[in-house]
Amino acid sequence: MIRLSGVHKTFQVKDRKTRAWRRIEAVKDLSFGVEAGEIYGLLGPNGAGKSTTLRMIAGLMQPDLGRIEICGVGTQEQPERSRAMVGYLSTDLGVYTRFTPRELLRLFGEFQGVDARVAERRGMGLLERLQMKDFADIRMEGFSSGQKQKVSIARALLHDPRVVIFDEPTTGLDVLTAKTVLDLLRILKAEGRAVIVSTHVMPMVEDVCDRVGIIFDGVLHGDAPPSDMLARWRVHSLEEVFFRLAADAQEAG
Repeated sequence: MIRLSGVHKTFQVKDRKTRAWRRIEAVKDLSFGVEAGEIYGLLGPNGAGKSTTLRMIAGLMQPDLGRIEICGVGTQEQPERSRAMVGYLSTDLGVYTRFTPRELLRLFGEFQGVDARVAERRGMGLLERLQMKDFADIRMEGFSSGQKQKVSIARALLHDPRVVIFDEPTTGLDVLTAKTVLDLLRILKAEGRAVIVSTHVMPMVEDVCDRVGIIFDGVLHGDAPPSDMLARWRVHSLEEVFFRLAADAQEAG
């Protein structure tokens, strides 16, 4: 359902000290796929190219080279059609706190071309699944970060996407709220959706992800089941793999 083939992305940035422009390769020859009913863990430190990759898959930016397909649809050739099949939960997309969850979901349903009655039914079903139905008509200005995160998840899933991208879905959440999110990931998998999860919570990745890829300096390492990654590196946790890759990158630099 998701295919990346030879994807490259570069940026021109200005050095703060010298004020000279320089070219940064954010993503280098990236290729992997995610099938229906599969959860893929995409890991990497800040600045490694992880968020750039997720934004390209979501259709928020285009690669310089290579190809990305969503359910067989090229993101460059048919950007609107491919984007409509993706539900994207971003780390930097907040909620409008003057709205209630019901109002927000109704508005985003209109943005996404979802029939008002369908949006209402789906929205309330998602809020119930996320244990937020009792808060549907309360303005969100007093909500906790966990409650806002749940509303953001409902918004990302409102148009019933076949592909789901969750960027750091459990960051800042308490244990019970994080468990609700993890349970939802398993439900999305059981429904046959292709799911990509980006997180720094390694135990969560080992628990819910079918395969894992780790990005360092724009290059993908691994792309294998967590157990295979551990066996290959002869370690006991993905954190150890992460640290090994960081050490290798530091030595190479």
